[in-house]
Amino acid sequence: MKFHGFFEEVQRRHRSGVPYQEHLGEAHGRYVRKESAKKFQFEQCWLTLRNTQKFESTLEVSKRPTKSRELNLSVGTQQDSETTAQGQESSSIPSTKTTRPPGRKQSKDKLKKNEGDDGYKDMMQNFLVMKTEEQMMKKARWEKDMLLEERKLKVEEQRLQWEQEQKIMFCDVTAMDDDQRAYVLAKRARIVKDMSVGIGETVSGESGV
Repeated sequence: MKFHGFFEEVQRRHRSGVPYQEHLGEAHGRYVRKESAKKFQFEQCWLTLRNTQKFESTLEVSKRPTKSRELNLSVGTQQDSETTAQGQESSSIPSTKTTRPPGRKQSKDKLKKNEGDDGYKDMMQNFLVMKTEEQMMKKARWEKDMLLEERKLKVEEQRLQWEQEQKIMFCDVTAMDDDQRAYVLAKRARIVKDMSVGIGETVSGESGV
């Protein structure tokens, strides 16, 4: 917008008879001198935007003074006069110093000192007891959840093992080759042996009781 302002100044000075490129070159020179810049680097952007409706409307708004600015100036002047008058009136009235209520930090400091020392100690002791109980309850819930999770995993493991043993015990070995048949028969023998050991331990334990 600054560069566009310089270009308009050049056009107003040379209304006719001067080529467009000379207008553009003089506008570049004014921009470099007045803005203390090396060069205007957005000529292509300016050429694209200069004839658009949005850019022209923005220029019109920036050129005319807004009513809100004039209103703010008048309101500011009125407020300054009112502030001055109030300051003069308040200077004639003796000021009364108001005591601020004690803040949170000041109240804590008083509790830590002799003022209400016993109450502060009791409050802190009750707080520590509550925190300890809370931590114990959290730990108990965590241990209970872990125990339930371990039980679930154990039951799931036993269920998968039982399903696998059922497939091995009741699968058809006639369609298998020699190696597969030997593997399945060995697994069956191991399953039967483990079951026999488990039954024997159960029986011995019951007889001992």
